[in-house]
Amino acid sequence: MSSMSKLARFTVVPVAAVAAIGLASPAAFAASSYNLSAGSAAAGSSVAFGAQGTGITFNDETAGSSVTCAGSTIAGSAVVGEGLSGTGIAGLDGSSVTFSDCTGPAGIEFTVTGSGTWSLDATGDTDANGSTAGTISGISASVSGSGCSFDATGSVAGAYANGDSSGTLTLPGAEPTLTLSNVSGFLCGTAGIANGDQVSFAATYAVTADDAANNPIQVTSNP
Repeated sequence: MSSMSKLARFTVVPVAAVAAIGLASPAAFAASSYNLSAGSAAAGSSVAFGAQGTGITFNDETAGSSVTCAGSTIAGSAVVGEGLSGTGIAGLDGSSVTFSDCTGPAGIEFTVTGSGTWSLDATGDTDANGSTAGTISGISASVSGSGCSFDATGSVAGAYANGDSSGTLTLPGAEPTLTLSNVSGFLCGTAGIANGDQVSFAATYAVTADDAANNPIQVTSNP
């Protein structure tokens, strides 16, 4: 799914994306395995979920420009179970990503189209606050607008915190881990968008299962 966004000097992919199970700093030490529960869902069942994002900021660290968006959505799924690998503990549907009311210095309008399945990889232990470290990897999207188009690929780090009724995915945007490529169009140059630009993404997503009986979705690490 694509969305029309007013982006300036830099626009990036959905990433964010956002919504996931078990995400945070890639530098964290990975646990031996993880458990994923989802309300009353039985072990081995696939649970569909959605994420609603706010506080969204894309920073083109190379060009020194940024854009903010009022909202974002993304859909994904995870399989309930114990002793799971952190790699691919859940997945996001890249084509489902949307961004709304995105604004920036130049006011360029873009269509953003995600693609593929983005892997949600748990990479650290669940802490005392119920937060698990990891990354969203395999991000891929195309951005097109009048006089400017480009692709964005990479990964984003964050932290997924368990909750009583829903989970909270926080993406702090601490590192520029998305890369722009295939940049074309005269307005890209005017806006300072160039091949190789490094982009960070910050957002907060509320994660809930599509079926209310499957809430909350929770992740915990094993020693």
